Amino acid sequence: MVKRRVPKDKKSGLPKKYLGGTTGTKRAELARVLKRIKDLAKAGKTIPRSLLKRRIELGRKKKKSKAKSTRKKTTRKKTTKRRY
Repeated sequence: MVKRRVPKDKKSGLPKKYLGGTTGTKRAELARVLKRIKDLAKAGKTIPRSLLKRRIELGRKKKKSKAKSTRKKTTRKKTTKRRY
């Protein structure tokens, strides 16, 4: 049985899986960070937390901002049925 090759990014040579959801300069920076992490791990050195944080930041998707309404919310008083 032949093992299937993993699709790789042309520019960086990293598997596309690790760069998915990013484009442009963000993608290139993420590739650089991943390569640095890989080289440090191969050498048996400790990977700085700042590098790991940066990887997470670059891979994270942007949150869609909700338009805040200027109208103030009013709370209604709960009414109960009166029995006579």
